[in-house]
Amino acid sequence: MNITIVAPYCSLPSEPYFNRFWYLAELLSQSHDVLLITSRFRHYDKSFRRHEDARNASAERLKVILLDEPGYGKNVSLARLASHRTFVKNFERLLEGCRPHEWDIVYSAYPLMATNLLLGRHKAHLGYKLIIDVQDVWPESFSSVVPFLKKIPQRLLPFADRADCAYRCADALVAVSQTYLGRAREARPDVPAETVYIGADFPTITSSTAHRFDTVKTRFFYFGTLSHSYDVDTACRGIQKLLDSGKNVELHIMGGGPDLEKLKQHENHAIKFYGYLPYAEMMSVAKGCDIAVTAIHSHAMQSVTNKLSDYMALQKPVLNSQTNAEVLDLLNLLPHENYRSGDADSFVRAAESLMAKQNGAIQSDEIVRRFRRDISYRKIVNLIERLANE
Repeated sequence: MNITIVAPYCSLPSEPYFNRFWYLAELLSQSHDVLLITSRFRHYDKSFRRHEDARNASAERLKVILLDEPGYGKNVSLARLASHRTFVKNFERLLEGCRPHEWDIVYSAYPLMATNLLLGRHKAHLGYKLIIDVQDVWPESFSSVVPFLKKIPQRLLPFADRADCAYRCADALVAVSQTYLGRAREARPDVPAETVYIGADFPTITSSTAHRFDTVKTRFFYFGTLSHSYDVDTACRGIQKLLDSGKNVELHIMGGGPDLEKLKQHENHAIKFYGYLPYAEMMSVAKGCDIAVTAIHSHAMQSVTNKLSDYMALQKPVLNSQTNAEVLDLLNLLPHENYRSGDADSFVRAAESLMAKQNGAIQSDEIVRRFRRDISYRKIVNLIERLANE
C-alpha cells in the first residue's frame, strides 16, 4: 500500500522534539511504502532545513519531501500567513503532478486548513482515501491570541465554515483529544473516528538516567513552547514567592519560543532556562526534578498537549492551570493540584499543597494504555489498514 503523510509541522529524527507523524511514518514503512511531505521551515525554532536533510531522513520504504516556504519570525504575524500561503501553493503544485491511484491513503495533519481542503478537492480524481488527524482546532484556538473571540458562538467565528468544509473532506478522523474529535465530528459525524492521545516515547524515558543535582530541593519543571498560550510567567512569579517565603525550590524551564527573552527577566539561581534540548536530555533533567507544571492560560484552547503526554509518561505530580474538562479528568491518574493562570498566589497555594502530598497514588497501567505510543498508535495503523481494504 502507498501511504502519504502530510504534516507541515513534522519534526525529523535529528531534531529536538519527537513527533507523532515521523513516528507513524517509520512504523507504517515497516509494511508499506510511505511518503512524508513536510515543510523546509522549522516552526519551533524558526530555522530552515536543508534539502539533504530529506535525503538523510529517507529510507528504503520511506521518502521525505520538503516543500519551500519563506518562513516567519513570530507565530502571530502576517508573515506567517504569507509563509503558509506559499507552502500551500507548493503543495498544490505537487498534487497537480500526481498520477491517479498513485496514493492509496493520505494521512493529513490539521491544521493546516488549506492543505486538507486541497486534499479534499483532489481526492476523487486521484483516487485516495483521506484521514485527517486533528492536532489543533482552527479557528477556535485563535482565542488564545484574541481572547474576546471566546465570547463569540463557535458557528460565528471567522473561518468556521471553512473548517467545517475541511473536516467534511475526511473519510476517517483521528484527533489528539476527545475535545478536538468532538469538534471535527460536528461537521463529519458519519465516518470512522478515533481519539489517540499524543504518544510518549516510554523506552527513551525509561532508559534516560535521572539528572543528579548537587543539592536537595523541591524542583519544578516545565518543557515546551514559550509563547502566548503558555503562562510560564505566573510559574516564575510563583516560584519567586516560594523562595521569598523561605521554601527551598527551583524551576527548570526547557524549550523556546517568542516569549523566551521576555521570560528570562525572571532568571536567577533558582529559575533556570535551558533552551531547546534533545529529547533524551530533556527527559533526564525532568526525571531529576519532582513536580511538572502545565502553565497554560485559562483562555487557551489547548486540550491534551505533547507536554501532558510526556508528564504522564514521567509519572510525576502535576501542578496544573488548564481548565479543559478532558485534561482535568486525565489528571486524576496521578497526584496533581490546580491553580488559576495569571495568579501567582494561587500557584503558591497549589504548589505547597502538592509538595505535601506528591507521593500520592499513580494509575500506571492506565497511563501506559493511553499514552505509550507503541501501544496507542496501533489504533491509527489499524484504522489506516481497515480503510484501505474497504
